[in-house]
Amino acid sequence: MLAVLLSAVLVSLPVVLPAAADDEEPVVIQKYLAHLYLNDSLETVKRIYPPTREWPSYREPKGGVTRIKVQGVSAKNFPQEVDLLWVGMRGDRVVEIQLVYSAAYSSETTPDSLAQELALIYGEPKKSETGKFYWSDGERVLRVFYTDVPVLRGRRKVVEMRTTLQLLSADLLHRKGE
Repeated sequence: MLAVLLSAVLVSLPVVLPAAADDEEPVVIQKYLAHLYLNDSLETVKRIYPPTREWPSYREPKGGVTRIKVQGVSAKNFPQEVDLLWVGMRGDRVVEIQLVYSAAYSSETTPDSLAQELALIYGEPKKSETGKFYWSDGERVLRVFYTDVPVLRGRRKVVEMRTTLQLLSADLLHRKGE
């Protein structure tokens, strides 16, 4: 199952050898994730994931990004292993793509194991103070981490940890202060 999911992420990526420790040249982070490219328009997002209802959104105070929440019930052709897709828009352009995986996928594939798979392409990841694995080429950042997802269990709201993969423009991290 991991190979199938990673093939969706990696199918468009060229073979890139990790930079050697002595090598100054950084690995280039691809700007493609979940059939979307950074800098795509909102119309392109809607063409790839046709809405079945209006998508909720909110504007982040830091960074000036509008985050659009896309779920399987609100879009056609949605990735099977993904519960939630966040698309960050600045103006009419995609600047962030975040996949929050299902509980089943997250139980099989932790951020550690996903980071190990991605390390085969991008080299060893760095680890932030908040425990997020990341790679950066100065223009784009690819991050893998757990995120809290509120879910209903019976009548109670609980929080589950879900594996998350995020691709974003590097300038967003500086504006958010991360």
